[in-house]
Amino acid sequence: MPSEQQSRIAALPPHMQELLRQRLAGSRPTAPAPGIPRAPRGGPLPLSFSQQRLWFLDEFAPGTAEYNSALALRLHGPLDRGALTGAVRALATRHESLRTTFDDIDGRAVQVVHPVPDLYVPVLDVAADRPGPAGLDELLFEAYSVPFDLRRGPLFRVTLVRLADDDHVLLLAAHHIVTDGWSMGVLMDDLAVLYDAARRGVPAALPELPVDYADFAVWQREQATGPAARRRLDYWRGQLAGLRPLDLPTDRPRPAVRTANGAVHPFTVPATVTARLAELARGHDTTLFTTLLAACTLLFARYAGQDDVALGTVSAGRNRPELERLVGFFVNTVVLRSRVDQRATFGQFLAAVRATALDAFANDDVAFERLIEAAGAERDVSRNPLFDVLVLLQNTRRTAPALAGLAVSEVDLSRRAATFDISVEFEERADGLAGFVEYNTDLFDAATIERLAGHLLVLLGAVAAEPDRPMAELSLLTEGDRQRVLRQWNATDLAAPPATFGDVFEAQVGRTPDATALVYRDTALTYAQLNARANRLARLLARRGVGPETAVAVALPRSAESVVALLAVAKAGGVYLPVDPELPADRIAFVLADAAPAVVLTTGGVALPDGVDRVALDDPRTVRELARRAEGDLTDAERTRPLRPAHAAYVIYTSGSTGRPKGVTVEHRQLANLFHNHRHGLLTAAQPRVRAALTAAFSFDTSWEGPLLMAAGHELHVLDEDVRLDPQALLGYLDEHRIDYLDVTPTFLRQLLPAGLLDEGRHRPAVLVLGGEALGESLWRELTGVPGTTVYNVYGPTENTVDALSCRVGDSPRPVVGRPLGNTRAYVLDSALRPVPVGIPGELYLAGAQVARGYLNRPGLTATRFLADPYGGPGERMYRTGDRARWTADGLVEFLGRADEQVKIRGFRIEPGEIESVLRRYAGVDDCAVVVRDGRLVAYVVGGAQADALRAQVGAGLPDYMVPSAFVPLDALPLT
Repeated sequence: MPSEQQSRIAALPPHMQELLRQRLAGSRPTAPAPGIPRAPRGGPLPLSFSQQRLWFLDEFAPGTAEYNSALALRLHGPLDRGALTGAVRALATRHESLRTTFDDIDGRAVQVVHPVPDLYVPVLDVAADRPGPAGLDELLFEAYSVPFDLRRGPLFRVTLVRLADDDHVLLLAAHHIVTDGWSMGVLMDDLAVLYDAARRGVPAALPELPVDYADFAVWQREQATGPAARRRLDYWRGQLAGLRPLDLPTDRPRPAVRTANGAVHPFTVPATVTARLAELARGHDTTLFTTLLAACTLLFARYAGQDDVALGTVSAGRNRPELERLVGFFVNTVVLRSRVDQRATFGQFLAAVRATALDAFANDDVAFERLIEAAGAERDVSRNPLFDVLVLLQNTRRTAPALAGLAVSEVDLSRRAATFDISVEFEERADGLAGFVEYNTDLFDAATIERLAGHLLVLLGAVAAEPDRPMAELSLLTEGDRQRVLRQWNATDLAAPPATFGDVFEAQVGRTPDATALVYRDTALTYAQLNARANRLARLLARRGVGPETAVAVALPRSAESVVALLAVAKAGGVYLPVDPELPADRIAFVLADAAPAVVLTTGGVALPDGVDRVALDDPRTVRELARRAEGDLTDAERTRPLRPAHAAYVIYTSGSTGRPKGVTVEHRQLANLFHNHRHGLLTAAQPRVRAALTAAFSFDTSWEGPLLMAAGHELHVLDEDVRLDPQALLGYLDEHRIDYLDVTPTFLRQLLPAGLLDEGRHRPAVLVLGGEALGESLWRELTGVPGTTVYNVYGPTENTVDALSCRVGDSPRPVVGRPLGNTRAYVLDSALRPVPVGIPGELYLAGAQVARGYLNRPGLTATRFLADPYGGPGERMYRTGDRARWTADGLVEFLGRADEQVKIRGFRIEPGEIESVLRRYAGVDDCAVVVRDGRLVAYVVGGAQADALRAQVGAGLPDYMVPSAFVPLDALPLT
């Protein structure tokens, strides 16, 4: 393409550049279209499609200044006020839009064009109490942000601000329904001509306008029918099918009704980067706008964690010569939807975005309101339709008009409204690109947008330097960001000597032998008594060959003996394997067969599979044998081999996505690190010794919180089955026994609060710990600042030894799971295991001293979930949680949900695939899908099986918390 042609194209608006390039590439010339005719004025005049949308929005929420447009000119010199007033009247005479209002007739909106009004220009003086630029800015903002009444008008007003006799600011303001950015430039140009003519008392040398805006509105509606219009609508139906909103992480929840409160953050793209971006655009036969659009699309794909991204832009809407000098609302909104495959290079992606932009701009004369209809988009008053992020490039800087006898310059006006969640605007200047991010302040903090602009600058620099690298390898991190998320926020060194659980418990026995250690119903055991009973049972186990790496199953009803058995297994060196006697027989049989324990500690009333080696603790022979055992602590000489911190402490079974539960093996050294964290963390808000209630089932890893607290010197109350899950009974126990420490799930807490848990006038726990599932926004706010109670939100998968992160509720304005515990690390990584910047979602990985050994007898699964830690020392591993998270600006981790299908209900970790696997075994089920609906598990089933029969079948093989509460037949809709 010749250089002269290139320069001419570069002077056009971005969308016209793309279209012209397409046409120059080989499209045939077409005959000029017939002109827009003058519309008859004897009847109602319709609104254009763009006006119709603004009319609807104003009817829905009248009296806002969101769609006010304005420009301000600084006038230095002797101003002729009479000539200025005449020029303003002449403007309104020339452009019908400036004297148009809107009404409805029989439910249909219409334009009402009024005769030329007797306009005057009010003069304001900057008050003495607000001098200087700030005072002027505030006065101008107040003047242009006064709402317009679309029915009464006028919708165009002019204000003159007097700073001195020879220093004024002229403010032109109008509602967007009668103007746009291009029109404001037309107004400035026409005003200069009309002012000069008024000063000299001669007619203005302006050509007559061929049409008025109302003529265009009538013509536009006539053009919206016919084969060509249908083809364009068909294009948009296909392009927008299945479009879902961009799920950007916000600093605050989205209001139920969209607000327009906004602010602007400026930034600058350096000239060197701008030059390389322009060169990149030329090399791909496209425009700078398209290159910037591609970079923004990639940025927001990273922020939202989506590969299907729709951004908006605008076209001037003036593709006909008779509209060029007309004032009115012509600008049209265009949706640019791209699929982001980050394995592709940026150059390849740029080519795809170019093709998308060309097609979109070729069909940009379809009004945005019709795009909404074509897409079948649901009306959602909390956000804009089709897209929430706008990208613009202003490639022709507007210059101030030359007003005769005056020095004129444009005044920047404060923008305190946001039409979209985020708008990114670029403006070409001699020293690079000026950038502006306009954002909704009800969604985003200023610091968040400042980071976003910084990430965009890093990305623009990266794509300019290496456009042929896969996009997944283009980082948004600065070196400072990298150090912060990898090192500074993971500086968690804590003195935690490796030990076995028996070691730490026995050390506490030596310190407080006569203090109460354990309470269950009417039984209260001191540390010395509990230790003696555990030692006797440990010796019995050792005599049966139990030692390090030997599993011992504990299938006991909830009782003091449950804690004795746990301690005994630890002292013998065995691997504690809790088995809930209430589980279905199939589940118990699977766990025992998979873990192959050497012995099962149980009672005579618990049903177990045939063939297991069981020790019934209520058998008189066992009781007599225990009585003969010594009460002193075991030594390595009494065990089958020496016990070390690296030996396994316990195995906990969790749900499995393939239908096979998986056992997580945790070592003593990992448990010891958690012990030291609790001693220095959660209990610092309480007195030196507390009464702690254990409400968790022993078959869940959270039950270890109780023994660890007891080993730290606190009094553990094991709550009975008929107390721990009954809100009123539990509160009664807390009051009676003055419980100081309570650990429950948020779901259960929602039952305890109405029952009076934190009411004034009753005993309240000093420490309330919440975990097992996400803590919602409303509950977080309700718990912030509860007097007398410190509330913690904790997070931790079984594979990272119960707890990994914690945060005191109220330390953040929104729910977070906090900071890593001592000697643990948290990484938020992308799909290539690279750290993501603050505020951007990624997958949460955990590393450090509490990462479990792995899955019992599942080396393949262990290898896929426990990975080499690329940011740790030699041999260190990290656990892939499968949870989506992001860092907050103050170094806290915010949980965003699951990256896979796993769910949590009432604190139980559930793999729907395991339930589906059991369902498919039933003869009447052809296929099924298990999902969560309104906090319940629901099974959708194909095959006509009866719900009662299915519930019985599933209940025979799964715990009750995994049995769907509803079975929905879908015989006519086979699932694949």
